[in-house]
Amino acid sequence: MLANMKLYYRIIVKDKNGKVIKKTRLRRSRSFTIGMLQFIEQLICRDYGSNIDAPYVIIKNTVGVNKTLHPSMSNSVCAVFCPDNSSTWGILVGTGTTAPTNMDYNLATQIAHGTGAGQLDYGAHSRVQAREVGSNVDLVISRSFYNGSGNTVTIKEIGFTCASMDDTANPFYFLLARDVVSDTPVLNTETATVQYTLRTTV
Repeated sequence: MLANMKLYYRIIVKDKNGKVIKKTRLRRSRSFTIGMLQFIEQLICRDYGSNIDAPYVIIKNTVGVNKTLHPSMSNSVCAVFCPDNSSTWGILVGTGTTAPTNMDYNLATQIAHGTGAGQLDYGAHSRVQAREVGSNVDLVISRSFYNGSGNTVTIKEIGFTCASMDDTANPFYFLLARDVVSDTPVLNTETATVQYTLRTTV
């Protein structure tokens, strides 16, 4: 299923007037985590229309605790669009430089939401709906991060997590992908936008 699905990322930095200061090329992400496949496993490895005897899949959440995904479709939402001003899930940024691994369950060092020292203001998500682009089909999701800290904040890693529910119908969050990127300084009053592109090609 993932053989023809690729993940790309791009970071765009703009000044306070909206002028583009830096725009990276579209870079190939090679860092889907085990969480991505476990979530797909939970969705497809069961009988249609029945939650009885459905296989339970255990996923490590973003604080390193094993959580059991509920087999009910209504409780298995993979929600990436975290609200504005919240850094709990969705597209996240950090300062960690540890090389990605298959078993990663969170960023190495996430940048906190806010306007204090070393923080970035997490914005809302947006998307460009899945559509045919040349010989590909692309889905683009983005999130912006404003620097109001008074000093430069450097992004060194990015990733995205989703919100779901466990077998007790409580929410939790797990990592789908993580990448270590070239140092991207975001000066005070600048905004960095992280774009992830999910692409399939026949």
